[in-house]
This record gives sequence, C-alpha cells and structure tokens, in this order.
Amino acid sequence: MTLLSPILAAVAELVADTAVCAIVPLDTIGNRRIRSVEPAGKLGLDLGDSRGVGFYVPFVIVSQLDAPWQAGTATSAVAIGLRCYAASYPAAEALALACAAVFHRKAGRIAASRLGIYSSHTEGGPTLDKDPDTGQPLAHVLVTLNVSIQAIPV
Repeated sequence: MTLLSPILAAVAELVADTAVCAIVPLDTIGNRRIRSVEPAGKLGLDLGDSRGVGFYVPFVIVSQLDAPWQAGTATSAVAIGLRCYAASYPAAEALALACAAVFHRKAGRIAASRLGIYSSHTEGGPTLDKDPDTGQPLAHVLVTLNVSIQAIPV
C-alpha cells in the first residue's frame, strides 16, 4: 500500500469516528480493531481478532475491491469493502451501519496522507453473512470513494 492508499484513508476515517470506536475495542497493544486486508492474528497476550464461538470480539476489515481510473482525469472511483464482525447478527449490523455513516454522502476532504477524497457514499445497506472459518456473524458494506491519484498540495 502506498501513502495515497484509499484503504489507509478509510481505516483512518473509521478509527476517528466516535460511534465506530464505541463499538470496536482496542487490542492489548492499544490499536483499534480496524484493520486493512485481513484480521490480526494472535500476538503476545492478545488472542487476535478471529476467535472461536463464545469469544467473538467486534472488528472491521477494510479491503479494496476495485480502483478503475477515470478516463482523461486524475481521479479514481475506488470500491472499498468493509467486513464488520461482531458477536451477533444484530451487533454486526449495528457496527456496519455505524461504519456506513462515516462514508455515506460525504463531501470533499483531504486525508492526512494528502489523498484527495472528492466524495464518498455507500452502496445499499449491510448484507449479513457468517465467517466460513469461525462462524462469527458479520455484515458487508460497500463504499465508493472518489479520489485523486496524486497527492493534493497542502
């Protein structure tokens, strides 16, 4: 991932949101359980994100699904997938809705990395699912970020 990574910008926006942070706990080393690409594994005393039945913790995985450049412009419409895990389906849906609110119909802004985000929105509502490995309830959210493909000067 580069400094202008839409994934890192999305993770930063989720970590900065108070509603999301009220649901997603910190891990034992003080990081919010909002990750890029895959869940964190066991590290030291922390059991990681993916756990067995009865030990589920809320966490969010952010991944880039598509990033086509817009012809003739220096922009890209990036499709971001959010996988919102929780202990129950209602809790997963609540977390997904909190995450969706971070991005839905948001105007232009500049990420700390200087990535220009011209607009963002969510596509539909959360889709409930179950993790195939752990059986943990999760909800999928699709977000579109309209971004620059070069740094915005500040």
